[in-house]
Amino acid sequence: MPTKMSIETNIKEAIKGLNDFEKKQIPFATSKALNDFVFEVLSTIKKEIGDELNITKRAIPSSIRVKKATKNKLYAEIYVDEWSWQYKVLHHHFKGGDRERKGLEKALIYKGYMYKWEILTPPPGVKLNASIYNKIISQLKLVYKAGYSANETKKSRSRKPKEELRFFIITGKSKSPLAPGIYARPLVGTDKPICILRIAEKPEYKKKFDLQKTVKSEYNKKFESILDRALKFAIAMAR
Repeated sequence: MPTKMSIETNIKEAIKGLNDFEKKQIPFATSKALNDFVFEVLSTIKKEIGDELNITKRAIPSSIRVKKATKNKLYAEIYVDEWSWQYKVLHHHFKGGDRERKGLEKALIYKGYMYKWEILTPPPGVKLNASIYNKIISQLKLVYKAGYSANETKKSRSRKPKEELRFFIITGKSKSPLAPGIYARPLVGTDKPICILRIAEKPEYKKKFDLQKTVKSEYNKKFESILDRALKFAIAMAR
């Protein structure tokens, strides 16, 4: 459900000195001001997400939606669409608590290597390319969905370069001295396995983004000037 809130402004002060003809433009000016305002908020919240999560603007998941105002519907909406797939990526940042399980985690849970309350997390200092996850799924034969055939075979393995990493899993049920996780063992250079993903208890994320707080802050800083610009624009269009 979208979060709803109302904001108020003193329109009487804004229209002082307007004649009757100019006052007819008030519904148009109001709807324009509301729309300009919600798109300002949208830009701000996307910047907050990008800055906090260190992702570029183009790559920011677009689960935030806007419904525009009209002359006959003088209210606009901005909300997080909880039915979008992008919401699954962001919901723990808006609400806190646990997060959605990712593809590799779902596969490990399905295959019995992880419990549903566990997650994968890289150890400190470890950064993984997206291609690594696909290699792990293929090597460890974790593809479980019908219609997919990406699991590694003996024939495909024989075509791999000799220096490629080989992966293995240590589960929480294992008696290994190694901590639970996914490990990589280089085929040349060293026999020591490297933990690239730890299996850990589910996190309790802290809420990072507050849409209502952002709306109120942007309103206090910008709405008066946005409304003034919209009135001037509407009046100029009418002349």
